[in-house]
Amino acid sequence: MKEFQAGRARKSLGQNFLVSEGAIRKIVEALRPGEGLPIFEIGPGKGALTIPLAEKGARIAAFEIDRDLAALLREACAGWPQVDIVEADIREVDFDAEAGKRGWRRYRVAGNIPYLLTSTILLKLPFSAGCDGAVIMVQKEVGERILASPGERNCGILSVFMQAYLGISEVAKVKAGSFMPPPKVDSVVLEFRPGRKDGAPAKPGEFLAFVKKGFSQRRKKLLNVFRSGDGPGRHVGVPGGREAAEKAFAAARVDAGKRPEELGLDEWFRLFEQLGRPGDIKE
Repeated sequence: MKEFQAGRARKSLGQNFLVSEGAIRKIVEALRPGEGLPIFEIGPGKGALTIPLAEKGARIAAFEIDRDLAALLREACAGWPQVDIVEADIREVDFDAEAGKRGWRRYRVAGNIPYLLTSTILLKLPFSAGCDGAVIMVQKEVGERILASPGERNCGILSVFMQAYLGISEVAKVKAGSFMPPPKVDSVVLEFRPGRKDGAPAKPGEFLAFVKKGFSQRRKKLLNVFRSGDGPGRHVGVPGGREAAEKAFAAARVDAGKRPEELGLDEWFRLFEQLGRPGDIKE
C-alpha cells in the first residue's frame, strides 16, 4: 500500500491518524468495496482508507478540511482518476447533493471522524436518501451508547433516533495505540445500514426534535417534560396542561412516570403519535 508523510496532527482539528493495518483491513472489508462503488470518505487524513479503497477500484470523494493534507493526498492519489480529494468542512456537505453532482444514485460513507463532530456527522445519515450504508469509527463510549437498546440506562438521543431509521452493528474495537498520535480513549467501528423500523415517524426531522425534547431534562419524568406550565422556566409541551398530557400518555400506552432512558423504541413511536405533531412540541 502506498504511503506518504505529512506534518504533525492538528489538535484543533481532532486529528489522530489510523495506522493499524488490522483495523484498516476490517473497515475496508465492512465497506465491501467493488469496482466503481461510490464512497464518500470523511476526513481521509493521510489516506489510510482512501488508498486501499482506491486500489480495489472504488470511486471516492474524500472531504478533508486540512488544506495541506488535502494537497498531499491529492498528489498521492494522482494515479487513480476515480479519486476526488475535496477540501471542505464536512459539516457543510450534503451527501445527496454531492452524489447528484457526480451522477451517483447510491453511495456508501466511510470515515475515522473527529470525535468532537460525531453527533453532527452521524445525524446526517438518516436524512441521506441515497446512502446505502456507512462504516464509521467513533469513540468507544459513544459507540456503546449508540448500540444501547432504548429502555437501557445508557441510551440517549443517538440510541433512539439512529436505531429508529438504521440497522447498527459493531465491526471492530480499536485500541488507542492504533493511531498516531494515540488519542486518550479507545474507539469502535460501527456499521450503519438502511432500515427504518416499523412505526418510525415518516419525517425524521420531527422525530429528532421530539426525542431531543424528551431528553432535554433526562432526570425528569416525561410527563413533567412535556406538559405545559404557566410559570417561568416551565416546559411548554401539550396544550391543556397536565390533564391533557396524562390523557396523551394513556392513549400512547406509556407510563407517564417513566424517564426518557426507560422508554423502548415502540413507546417512543407511540408517544410521538400523541405528542409530536408540529406545533405541539416547542423548543
